[in-house]
Amino acid sequence: MLYKHSTPYHPQTCGKVERWHRTLKKFLAKHPAANAVEMQAVLYEVVRYYNEVRPHRARNRQTPLHAYEGRDKMPAGTLIDQPHHRIRFDVVDVRGHVTLRYLGKLRHLNVGWPYRGQPIRLYVVDEHVTIVTEDGVLVGEIVPQSRQGLPPD
Repeated sequence: MLYKHSTPYHPQTCGKVERWHRTLKKFLAKHPAANAVEMQAVLYEVVRYYNEVRPHRARNRQTPLHAYEGRDKMPAGTLIDQPHHRIRFDVVDVRGHVTLRYLGKLRHLNVGWPYRGQPIRLYVVDEHVTIVTEDGVLVGEIVPQSRQGLPPD
């Protein structure tokens, strides 16, 4: 994978980061440190000041912490805590594979030569994938390694 890095001191590319670096350099120039322990204390203080004390122009003079605390938070037990379900309809390619974004990566799952060109369904529940033909015939499953060999729930 090719990563593009921006040019240092080029605010058109990374304006917010460059602005933070400028603020940090100015603060460190006013508060020199003799050793790493003092430097860590100074860095902690600048971050605390930046987030909890300094009013922000774009937020009606609120501090970032005040603006964050004023936002609505998701209550416990919401959808983020529930299993991720999805059903995917696809056609097996000429090599007997189907492509699926699974566990954060694009994967080419081997369904098998006999199923080339056939429509299939992929039932994805978190890390578990079940592959079924349109007729409901089970083709295969991908089971997380932590669940292999265990009886179903």
